[in-house]
Amino acid sequence: MLQTVEAIYDPQKGLAFSEKMNITTPIKVLVTFVESSSFFSPIPKAPTLDDLLAGSPKEALVLTDEDREWLNSPAIGKEIL
Repeated sequence: MLQTVEAIYDPQKGLAFSEKMNITTPIKVLVTFVESSSFFSPIPKAPTLDDLLAGSPKEALVLTDEDREWLNSPAIGKEIL
């Protein structure tokens, strides 16, 4: 079986995989080292809510009467409050 998994090697910590690996017995691995930084790109940080809202037009963030009515309406199903 061939599986490709991203990993980061830290000289002090060893090899860290980007996802959980369920390895219970010794396995043979093939390691390819890429030395040129042009092959690497940082994994982008997931944007926070503040990051997303910062790029939104302010007028889109104003509650309308319909929004307020919906927010103030009683629960009608199995909503978690």
